[in-house]
Amino acid sequence: MQLFSIGVGERDTGIKEALFRKIRSRKPDGLDIEEKKAGNLLFLNYISDKEYDSSTIEQLREQLNRYIADIISELILEDMQSRLVEEIIQDEYFYFGAEERNKILRDAMAIMWGGNPAACSETIRNRWRERVWKRIMDHLKTSDEMNLNGFIRFRLKDFRYELEKAVDRAVDDLLIEKEYGEFIRLLRYFVEIQEPKVDEIHVVVGEDNRYVLLDSSLRIINNDLLEDLAREISDKEISHDDLLISSLITIAPRKITIHESERIKNKELLNTINNVFSGKVSLSKEGLLPDKI
Repeated sequence: MQLFSIGVGERDTGIKEALFRKIRSRKPDGLDIEEKKAGNLLFLNYISDKEYDSSTIEQLREQLNRYIADIISELILEDMQSRLVEEIIQDEYFYFGAEERNKILRDAMAIMWGGNPAACSETIRNRWRERVWKRIMDHLKTSDEMNLNGFIRFRLKDFRYELEKAVDRAVDDLLIEKEYGEFIRLLRYFVEIQEPKVDEIHVVVGEDNRYVLLDSSLRIINNDLLEDLAREISDKEISHDDLLISSLITIAPRKITIHESERIKNKELLNTINNVFSGKVSLSKEGLLPDKI
């Protein structure tokens, strides 16, 4: 007697092996597993050679349904999700190189499950696990057979949609990162092609979050070039952070010391300065005495 049948693509070697392993390790007592091939699908059938009365069969089916729901929901969320993301990337973003596709895969998975903190990730995962489990149970109420890929395609459209959104966001982040890399290379080029106007600059954060630039003698740098730069951008919407970057690039010093760097909340600003002036930047927790500014 056959109680239930699960079909999986014969070529899906990794998924097939994971399914076999889970089914065999959690097989209810009294049941055996039979393998049968049909077209490009391989079916795993729960069978029994015993005779049962209708009440016992009903209890056995209820127990088996819970086993199957546990196994399939775990398989989808732990073993199949990476393959589903890979398929989305291959269909929509095939033009990226292998290394970039791998990065998109890793980032999409982190986005899908909420990244950090771990507690948030586990909450999202448990929510999806419960949702998938209930849909499997609904399917089992009306059918004694499941085509795994078909179930995902037609009954878990929202899950695939969330994976697609995660992939799209991962791609956007990758493009922004690449644009940022090009931007940094351009700024670094501007710095490299000009002669330093001072050897050393000390950057101090003022009380109003403006930046004060000092030379190696701790004198405020207030030359004509910086005044022209300030006037040029005074009518435009530009932040103090952008003005600092522009000033440092204009001066192109050989060494930069940023005092009380922990007061700078925009860590991306520090990363940009470090990247543009690679090997020339020192971060100091110490400030400068008021009479030195």
